[in-house]
Amino acid sequence: MSVDWLLSNAAPVVRYRTLTELACCDVNINEVLALPQTQKRLALLKNMDYTKTHGSPGLYLENVLPMLNDFGLYYGMDGFSSPIGIEEITAIVSASDYDKLIAYPFLLRSKFPICGLLDFTIERINTIHDFTRHMSFDIYDDTTKYKSVPESFRDRPIIKPEIDDSLPMIYDIVAMAAVYDHVSAETQAKIDNIIEYVTSPEYDIVVFMYGIICIAPGKYKAKGWDCKVSNSNIHRLLLYSTFPAARNSAWFQNAIDFFAQYKTARGTYIFPKEYLPEADSNWVLGARMSLAENRKKKSWLEIESTFYMLKMLG
Repeated sequence: MSVDWLLSNAAPVVRYRTLTELACCDVNINEVLALPQTQKRLALLKNMDYTKTHGSPGLYLENVLPMLNDFGLYYGMDGFSSPIGIEEITAIVSASDYDKLIAYPFLLRSKFPICGLLDFTIERINTIHDFTRHMSFDIYDDTTKYKSVPESFRDRPIIKPEIDDSLPMIYDIVAMAAVYDHVSAETQAKIDNIIEYVTSPEYDIVVFMYGIICIAPGKYKAKGWDCKVSNSNIHRLLLYSTFPAARNSAWFQNAIDFFAQYKTARGTYIFPKEYLPEADSNWVLGARMSLAENRKKKSWLEIESTFYMLKMLG
């Protein structure tokens, strides 16, 4: 019922993704490519500087690539092109000083045929798993041991230096979701453990962006994006729904129950509109949820809510 309703009422992006992802049909993407919103995102791709990986504006790699994926576009498909070739891109992203932690998850997710992406991700999985397998949440150090902490950082916890590189970041979750179905059973089991760690109630000890780390006496920096989940963050639910360990967690089941309250009499869903924002911010924070429905029409919220709920339900 809900799938048929979406196919009858949705604009091209939701209709295309409903057919290909929910109904498993093989259809062309021409209608999606013709959309002005798609053309704007493709223009960002064609003008993207692959060295600019991290930032909230749409022109950064961590936003350009997943925004296209959300419209059903991946490397190798019609329209998904870059002014530079794959050899040049490979040379850029393979450099020793390249921001692999941020960029590789999205290159993987977008299906770029670049050697080394998977190897780097498996190495990250192994490093993180070596820590999370102990299910230890003792990650913060005694702040009295540290001197000359900048005033802007003094209200933030300090991460134990020995575990800094072992803490999972939201970018790692993006990478693991991209490779889960393409790695060995042993690596899948390690991913499952990592997911169990970050969906555990004990992980709530983590503060936003983890905290700060000491990189030299008197020098500190913020750690980065944590992996915390919540019952009302649809973006995180969609991301985590890739993993059996997440779907089986109490958090995920409670979140699905939470969103079930928004079911309509005809079997569709209408979420509060603040749960589906579209803002100039980081994709990983769930700020770019639009699927190109006309938000001037009343139906947009029901269409996107219903599609997202069907995706979360699997």
